[in-house]
Amino acid sequence: MEKRMELTGGGWLTVRREGPRAVFEAVRPNDQKGLYKVWLRGTSGKTFLLGTLAPQDRELRLRRTLSLGELEQAGCWPEFRAESVLAFSFAEKQETNWYCEQHPERFFTDPLLKKNVPGPMLCRREKNGFLLAAPFRPDRPVALPSLFCLARVEKLPSGIRLVWRFDEKGWPIPGGHKVGA
Repeated sequence: MEKRMELTGGGWLTVRREGPRAVFEAVRPNDQKGLYKVWLRGTSGKTFLLGTLAPQDRELRLRRTLSLGELEQAGCWPEFRAESVLAFSFAEKQETNWYCEQHPERFFTDPLLKKNVPGPMLCRREKNGFLLAAPFRPDRPVALPSLFCLARVEKLPSGIRLVWRFDEKGWPIPGGHKVGA
């Protein structure tokens, strides 16, 4: 059995059953906007991440084989919808008012944070606090590892950065902040 369906968000998904497995092939045009993930959504509302589309020729593609049992357990078999979602935008953010702060530790009152600052970092002052940014590569240690879960990955003209937001006393502000906000 082979089934072809339109992906909400753009593209197509083909599903082919091969015995106790399902083979998924997703394709969407490469619009150069960023990284897209394909999600399955079962009729009960449960979701399952199929994977990230990768560039191939002029398209973005994903091929994945899964057991029917795994899909049933996730609530996404035999009935489901599929969507492609922009997970990471390549749109460049403005670096307006960013500067290289030689001693960012001076902004912190917490001794542990002061001690863990790796050195100079990009800084931007805001009305009620400041932002700090450090280079990010998944194959390298991160700056401020104790605050990694509070960072947001942003693409700035100078490269991919981890960005943290702090209040005026130097305490981290959790939540989905945007660099341009």
